[in-house]
Amino acid sequence: MRKALAAAAALGSTLVLATAAFGLPPFTDAPKTDAGSGGQAVIDGLRTSCHGTFDRLVLDARRGVPQYDVRYVRRVRSDGSGAIVRLKGTKRLRIVMQNARAHSQSGSPLIPGAQTPLCPNLRQVKLAGDFEGVVTFGVGLRRKDGFRVFRLSNPARVVIDVAH
Repeated sequence: MRKALAAAAALGSTLVLATAAFGLPPFTDAPKTDAGSGGQAVIDGLRTSCHGTFDRLVLDARRGVPQYDVRYVRRVRSDGSGAIVRLKGTKRLRIVMQNARAHSQSGSPLIPGAQTPLCPNLRQVKLAGDFEGVVTFGVGLRRKDGFRVFRLSNPARVVIDVAH
């Protein structure tokens, strides 16, 4: 038992040091926000992937850097109607991007309305709104765990990792 605990502690320390070495923010369950900059961002890509210790959601943006607010909520509501967005899983993250849109100039959607990767924690992502410069997503999770949000550039992306 002691060997297993020592091994787990060593692995945890290694992951913390690796995260710090790459300059990535820590996993916490606190809300994450960023003011963004530039013109109105066009969200034109949504990808999900399952990894060994976390699940990842990537939102591609062009023409600007959107403001974001990512947090745990009891329910995700659709922008405009206020209808509850049904998501797989028992916990919910809401992603709100200000100064952004996820549709073309003619109004056609640029991203799928939903993705259901069924990762260990990340179960589903749904577009909950794209109206008047605000794009909202609901994320269904298996359980409440720490998450981190950070930006990548060239191309611009907002990355949300959820631990498991």
